[in-house]
Amino acid sequence: MISILTIVLPVFGLILLGWLSAKVGYVSAAVGKTVAEFAFKVAMPALLFRAMVNSTGLAGSPLPLIATYFGAMAVVWIAATIVSRYVLRRPPEDSAVVAMSATFGNTVMLGIPLALSAFGEAAAAPIAIIIAIDSPLLWLVATMQIELAQRRSDRAFAANALAALVDIVRNPIVLSVLLGVAWRATGLGLYDGLDRWIAFLAQSAAPAALFALGTTLAAYRIAGEAATLSAIGVLKLVVFPLIALAFAHYLFELPPVWSAVAVLFAAMPVGANAFLFASRYERGVGAVSGAMATTTAIAVATLTVVLALHGAAK
Repeated sequence: MISILTIVLPVFGLILLGWLSAKVGYVSAAVGKTVAEFAFKVAMPALLFRAMVNSTGLAGSPLPLIATYFGAMAVVWIAATIVSRYVLRRPPEDSAVVAMSATFGNTVMLGIPLALSAFGEAAAAPIAIIIAIDSPLLWLVATMQIELAQRRSDRAFAANALAALVDIVRNPIVLSVLLGVAWRATGLGLYDGLDRWIAFLAQSAAPAALFALGTTLAAYRIAGEAATLSAIGVLKLVVFPLIALAFAHYLFELPPVWSAVAVLFAAMPVGANAFLFASRYERGVGAVSGAMATTTAIAVATLTVVLALHGAAK
C-alpha cells in the first residue's frame, strides 16, 4: 500500500497545490487558465504524440478494449438517463447532462499522468485508443440526446451537431494521437535531437495539467442539488469502474495493463468537458460543477483502491 501511495499522493499533491494557490490568491484565475491551456494545447499533445511514435505496438486487437470501456460506458449512460428521469425527476433534457457527467471522466489532465506513472509506457497504447474515441463519441451522443429531448428543428440540430464536430476536429489531444499514429506508420521515427526536444516539452505535461486542474477546481462551488450530485458520484466512481472491471476480466479477458487502464479511466472523477457541455445548454450546471469538485476529492481513495487491485506498484 505504501508503494501505491507513492504514486497517488504526488499526483493529488499537485492538484492540492494548484487548488490552494488559487484559493488563497497566490496565483490568479488567469494564471491557472493559462497553465491549463498550455497543458492541454502544447505539453499533453507533445507527450501523446511521442508516446504514439515510440510505441512498440499493440498487445492485441483494440476491439476488446473498445468493447470493454465503451460497452461499460453505454450501460452507465442508459442507467444515468433512467435515474435522471425517473428517480431524480429531472426534465428530459437534463438526462444527457447527467449521463455525460456519469461517463466523461478527467482522463486527460488526471488519467494520463496517473496511468503513465503507475504502468509506464506500456499504458500508452490503450490510453491513446480510449482518448481518440472518448471525446468525439460522447459529445456527439450527448448532443443528439439533448437536441432530441428539446425537440429542436432539423436546422438547429444540424448546427449543434456541426459545432460539436468542429470542436472534435480542433481538439489537440485527439489530433496529437492521430498524428502520432500516422507518423509511426511512416517508419521514419524521430531523430535524436527532435525526440529530446519533444521529450523535454512532454515532461511538463503532467505537473502542468495537475496544477491547472487544482486551480480550476478552486472556482467550482458545491451548492444544492445533493441528490443529483450523489447520483453522478456513485455512477461515475463506483458503477462505471465495476462494470468495466467485470467486462475486462470476465467477458473480454484483456491483457493486464490494458485492463488496468480501462478500469482506471472508468474510475476517473467527472471531467471538465461535462461541465462545458452543461454550460453550453445551461442545464444542471450547479450539479455538474459540484460533482467535479466532490468526485475529484473522493477519487484520492477510490483510485488508490483501483491501482492496488491492479498491482500498479509491483
